[in-house]
Amino acid sequence: MGIGRKRGIMRKKEFKKVMTAILAGAMVCSLAACGEPKANGDDKATAAASSEKVEKEEQGTPEEKDLYGFSEPVTVKIGWAESPDFQFREGETPEDNEWVDLYAKHNIFQELIYKVDASQGGAKLANAITSGNYPDIILTQGSEYINYAKTGVIADISDVFEEYASDELREYVESDGGIGMTSAKVDGKLYGIPLLGNSYDAVMMMFIRQDWLDKVGMQVPKTMEELHEVAKAFTEKDPDGNGKNDTYGLALNGKGVFASNGGIQAFFEGYGAMPGYGSSFTFIEKDGEVIWGGAAADEMKAGLTLLHEMYLDGSIAKDFGVMDNDRVTEEFSSGRCGIMFAPMWGAMGPSASVIKSDINAHIIAAQIPDGMGEGSAKPWFTNATSGYYAVSSKCEHPEVLIKLLNLSVDVMCHTESDEEFATYIADSEWKFSLTRTLEPLKNLDNYYKESKALETGDISELNAEQKSDYSRMKAFLETMKTDNPDVENEEVQSGIGLYSVFGDPQGGYAVIDSIIKEDNKNVSAYNAIPTDTMVEKFPTLDKLAMETIVKIITGDAPVDSYDQFLENWYKLGGEGVTAEAQAWYDANQN
Repeated sequence: MGIGRKRGIMRKKEFKKVMTAILAGAMVCSLAACGEPKANGDDKATAAASSEKVEKEEQGTPEEKDLYGFSEPVTVKIGWAESPDFQFREGETPEDNEWVDLYAKHNIFQELIYKVDASQGGAKLANAITSGNYPDIILTQGSEYINYAKTGVIADISDVFEEYASDELREYVESDGGIGMTSAKVDGKLYGIPLLGNSYDAVMMMFIRQDWLDKVGMQVPKTMEELHEVAKAFTEKDPDGNGKNDTYGLALNGKGVFASNGGIQAFFEGYGAMPGYGSSFTFIEKDGEVIWGGAAADEMKAGLTLLHEMYLDGSIAKDFGVMDNDRVTEEFSSGRCGIMFAPMWGAMGPSASVIKSDINAHIIAAQIPDGMGEGSAKPWFTNATSGYYAVSSKCEHPEVLIKLLNLSVDVMCHTESDEEFATYIADSEWKFSLTRTLEPLKNLDNYYKESKALETGDISELNAEQKSDYSRMKAFLETMKTDNPDVENEEVQSGIGLYSVFGDPQGGYAVIDSIIKEDNKNVSAYNAIPTDTMVEKFPTLDKLAMETIVKIITGDAPVDSYDQFLENWYKLGGEGVTAEAQAWYDANQN
């Protein structure tokens, strides 16, 4: 493996395009002032570090700036906060694992100062900061990050990043177009390094039953009017062929409204609007100005008009207003409806479920249909930063944060072998890393390589994870060639879900690939941490928007009432937060 070797000039290889894993817990790390490791340190790792140093000296390696460690030992104090169901490998603990050994090779040693349940991690860190004896490496989010920067809890790392960041770390932070790094700046200074996710994994798309389309003799809808026609046919023409009036067209999440599963915001994306998503305002650029995505009045009212028509003719369930994420999944999985909106994973569970009762069931993905004319549909694309790694202002060696990140990115984003993957990443081993920089675009790489392998049968370019995916998808495809497909088989069930994302030419990631190639997305006009005003005003304004949309769809309020809603939205704080977003946008345009 290349992990322990001397590093000066970085390896020059293509930065892999790969997906983000969803963090299953939070580990708060801390670093004390650098010093000698304690007597109870890892003797094996110390010996490895010494041996490596001697070997370099014997080989006469010229002295270069070490981007991954130190010439003298340093002690890293960490606080462990992890979910109680975290599965350790046999014999491993937070104090003794593969990452502990790896860091020790680079003269970075760990000392565990506390271990708490994940639910107590935030409170433990807050108390430590209040006491003045707090971690030197902090993973923080949102307004807390800004507060830590402005109150001097964390340090300005602008200079140490420029001096110590490896080529691979720079590629990592630029993999989202630099959005995360821009958001990490407070008053023009860099206080943290973004922990990146994959914005494409959150992009909304349409999922639809291809077998139902075949049954009613229709094509995948390209416009919202066509979507209405298809949804109406799914409601009235018995697409499942059971002779019962028990199906309908479009499943909507009327309880979450702007949630991922069945999110109604996706419908409005077809018109070029974006009224909400997640826990912060959705700002877009329109005619050179920043507006809240729900303030595109003409587009919103056009979408609301059609949704109300669909509600009246039964294309949308009458009780959609009480449907949440789970209910939407249940409706689609049970074969009661034929269309839904969701991110790329939307068909994973439903595909595996519907095929049990209908062997011919086939859910495909497509871009959201146009509502205002050709090209009006643009899915929302925003910063997927899930937090920021910062270093305490008390730390004597702030460069240690950058060196830990260099090492983490090198191992996690440039895995060179199955052995390396198995050692440092598989079985949740990546959670022992002090800076968990999983590959931001991992799913995209999985799609390209796994879909190609399914076409050619050549698995030589697949890593361990991709080989596992391939094996399960292949099991599904092979059983479907038999007279009696075993779709209940556990491996096959898993393969069905994976195929809906990575293998199907009309699957989730095939749609993302088309969005990337066409550059067809509505990029957020505000990519910074929410301001205090935004945090304060969001709950009230978001709730008002969701309630208004549902009322208009059901007919409890007329479509034109949306204009009055917008007036109220601005008066209740929308004008102020929009002005703040505009100011940020103006200051950060190239």
